[in-house]
Formats: sequence, structure tokens, C-alpha cells
Amino acid sequence: MPIYVDDELILTRFTNVEVIHALLSIKAVASADAVTPALAQKLIRYYLRPLASTEGQAAFDKKKKASWDSIFFLYIDLGSCSQHDDDLQQVARAVKLVHAYSKQPPRDFEFGSIEVNTFLHHCGYLHLSIEDIRYPNEHRNIDPLRFCEFCWRQPLPSSKLCGHHATSDPMLFGNDTRKAAARYKAGTRQKELLEKTINRILTRETIKFHESHFQDQLFFPDQGIASWLAERRPAVWRELEHDRRDLTDKNAIEILLDFLHNPDGLPSRAKSLYGIVNAHIQSHPALIWPMLLRAEGWYQSRELMEKNWGGKRPGAGRPKQAKK
Repeated sequence: MPIYVDDELILTRFTNVEVIHALLSIKAVASADAVTPALAQKLIRYYLRPLASTEGQAAFDKKKKASWDSIFFLYIDLGSCSQHDDDLQQVARAVKLVHAYSKQPPRDFEFGSIEVNTFLHHCGYLHLSIEDIRYPNEHRNIDPLRFCEFCWRQPLPSSKLCGHHATSDPMLFGNDTRKAAARYKAGTRQKELLEKTINRILTRETIKFHESHFQDQLFFPDQGIASWLAERRPAVWRELEHDRRDLTDKNAIEILLDFLHNPDGLPSRAKSLYGIVNAHIQSHPALIWPMLLRAEGWYQSRELMEKNWGGKRPGAGRPKQAKK
């Protein structure tokens, strides 16, 4: 699996001659082997690290297990310290190119759980010991940062799907009265757009966080929660509707969980699971951030899909007849 990029693209996208030579060398070496994360990381460090500033080289030297995730975070780290360094910006873009074009079609920034990985990664920057509070003390097998493949809810026990999307469960949400099979099919149709939307939101906020030297209010705040939601999670904020008027810093978590993660209608075992997760998030509000991010991505992606439904789709409907 070589680097699937034409030399011409490298020559037109980069102006730093050393970066161009490094990328052409990486492409030549990689042509003989499968480009695994370990090989990509090795080649990136060997050819691109010497071209970075001292601060940039420090980003390369962080000890991380080789994965496509770690290469993404290297790109973000380099971007955060290259604001006034054009050469380092090109090194960062070169890392991004190797990440993307080691797959055909080009790889986007893909993760098993992008919001959780990024959340934990940035908690490290801010010296927040999230892993110490992640799991409920008496229920270490329950992970509040585990989500349904199709939305933001906790999956049912021994399942990858929540009660709303599982084909065998009667749970409904809001005024959604569709049958379980229809909700499952809708989830599969929306999944790709959901992941892309989460990715887009997260990349934008992550870059802003790094460019602010970690001063930007990326995570769920202790104060000014309504303003933060309106700015950072506008689709969720719109969906709250009547609850927005009553939302305060003291009751925000309760209102959000009641709206997003209400266990009503679930089987008893799943209802107990949701109760444990909700109580734990109530005690540790920082943990709601990944859930809110997924909910925002879900509502935004649904809005995008609805714009293309039926008569809302550009060009849809009966063609206009020419006037005689």
C-alpha cells in the first residue's frame, strides 16, 4: 500500500524544497511496503523531524504508540506551534499528506472514537485526571464515554446500539413513532454524515484550542453554560427549546441529561445502566463533553440530511413548464 499521491501534487502544494524532497523520499521508500501506522510514523520522524524547529521536534519526540490517531495528533501539535513559522506549517501539512494519501481514496481523520480520544488527549494538556474519575467506583465495567454507533446514547448491555436504534427494543425518543427497523435503517443512513460532522466540529475546535495556547474554553464550563451551549453546541441548544429558559449553571447537567439521556421506556437492565451513567456524570460534569459533541454532530447531520429530502432538495419536484 504505497503513498497514493502524484509527484505533481507535492510539487504544487509545497514550496519548501527540503519538505518536497522529504515527501518524495517517503513516497519512494513506502512504495515497497505496506504503509502501516508504524512505518508511516517511522518515515515521518526520519525524514520530517530534522526539518522542524526545536519546538516542532519536541512534538515528534513525544512517546506514543504508532497509530493513525497518533499521527493525527502530531499534525495538530505541529500546527499549534507553527502559527508564525511557515516552514513548520509545511512540515505539519506534510504529516497530514502522508496520513491522508496512504489510503485510496484519501483517508480522513478517522478514529474508533474520535471524540473520546481527543477528549482524553486534551485533558492531558490541561492536566485533568479524567481517567481517575472516568468509571463509577462501584461499576468499573460501565464506561460513561461509550456510545451508540448511531448517536450519543449509551449502548444497551452487550450491544453496540442504544435502545432507540436497536432493532429489538421499543424505546422511542421525543415524537418519533417509527418502528424499530425504520429507526435502525435511518441510523445506518446517517452514520457516515454523523462521523464527518463530528470530525469537522472537532477539528475546528481543536485547532482553535491549540492556536489559543490552550486558553480557549474547549471543554464544558463551570459557569456561563447557557452561553457556551449557544455558541459551541447550537443545534443541541435549539433542540432544548422550552428548557432553555429555565437552564442555569446549577441545573444545566440535569436538564441536558433529562433531554439527551432519559431512560424512560428502556428495559429494566438498560434503565439501571442509564441511571448509573447519569448519576456519575452529575457528579463529574466534565464527562458530558463527548456526549454533547456527538449529540451536536447528530443534530447538525440530521439538519443537513433534511435539507436534501424530497422537495427541499435542489431540483426536486415537477419540472416547470415553459410558458407558451
